[in-house]
Amino acid sequence: MLVGIGATPNLELARNAGLDVENGVLVDAGLRTSDPDIFAAGDIAAELHPLLGNRIRVEHWANALNQPAVAAANMLGGDATYDELPYFYTDQYDLGMEYVGDISGYDRVVFRGDVPNREFIAFWLKDNRVLAGMNVNIWDVTDPIKALIRSGRAVDPDRLADPGIPWRITEVRKRVSCRR
Repeated sequence: MLVGIGATPNLELARNAGLDVENGVLVDAGLRTSDPDIFAAGDIAAELHPLLGNRIRVEHWANALNQPAVAAANMLGGDATYDELPYFYTDQYDLGMEYVGDISGYDRVVFRGDVPNREFIAFWLKDNRVLAGMNVNIWDVTDPIKALIRSGRAVDPDRLADPGIPWRITEVRKRVSCRR
């Protein structure tokens, strides 16, 4: 049996260095700390996410893999931002799930598909804009979910829930362009 109960970042070094900390080392979208000559990346970085508009610290290998390039570019005088959406996945026996986005502040969850048979997509919305999505035993939809989140466009929750209506941005655009 495995039980995951979370992780608490070790902030002692950062705190002793005088950096701003709160559930991680506080960084901007370029991964700069409160000292502009110090950068933080990976599990310890609590980033002010440029797309999500809130501070987020993600404990996932993808940040450790992708954030250093942004930090290095900025150390060399660049103006790069880290705007990857948080992403997690798990496969457990016959159940596979992928989650992308951030549910902070959501006001509604919309399900599309067959929830009892564990083949569906869940969308977390705020003001009818998709904040996050999770596919359960439905594959190849992570990129379209990311595109929907990044678009910031309002959606019709009833249409989003209806499996007979296209929901991917590219499908909706194709459908609209065919009517012209």
